[in-house]
Amino acid sequence: MNGIHLAYPTESGTVVVLKDASLTVLPGETLAITGPSGSGKTSLLLLLSGLERPDQGEILIGDQRLGGMDANALADWRSEHLGIVFQSFHLLPGLTALSNVSLPLDITGQANARERAMDMLDAVGLSHRVQHLPGQLSGGEQQRVAIARALVHQPSLLLGDEPTGNLDQETGEKILSLLFDLHKQSQSTLVLVTHDERVAERCQHRVRMEGGRLHAI
Repeated sequence: MNGIHLAYPTESGTVVVLKDASLTVLPGETLAITGPSGSGKTSLLLLLSGLERPDQGEILIGDQRLGGMDANALADWRSEHLGIVFQSFHLLPGLTALSNVSLPLDITGQANARERAMDMLDAVGLSHRVQHLPGQLSGGEQQRVAIARALVHQPSLLLGDEPTGNLDQETGEKILSLLFDLHKQSQSTLVLVTHDERVAERCQHRVRMEGGRLHAI
């Protein structure tokens, strides 16, 4: 991305999230985005996912210029190329683990959706929990389901927003190792928002957001 500017109007005035920010991540690399609370880290992920549009600047992912795509084209691009892991899991409570993971494939009408979802759940160690609802799973198990769902369509770009933030240290370490192992297998580009030094240290590159600027570390 190049020359990105993003600001939000508030009751107390305009809040500038990014000022003339530029960032380059090569295919297959891992990047940690750190910074204080409220610095705009999640907003940056939303920009990279096409869920937020900048006021100025250009975002190029692969050969796609996100600013030139309409809502339908962006949705299609996300379905094919993007995986997102949130801190709060965002699983559908009325669907089993298997149905949650197969959902991205079902939406796009891909063949063998359930078989591929089963394989992905097996890869994250949950082949024995495929018929359980999210409410019947532990926090660590729910996060593993969320990771499986994010990776089932083999995205080229994987974004994580504090993916271990709601987990205890032991479970968080297991989830982190799983995430990096699966990233290595798939050769996807991995971008993680985190306040956890353990997470940031495992990434090849780091940037810090502060005062609307991106600072390489």
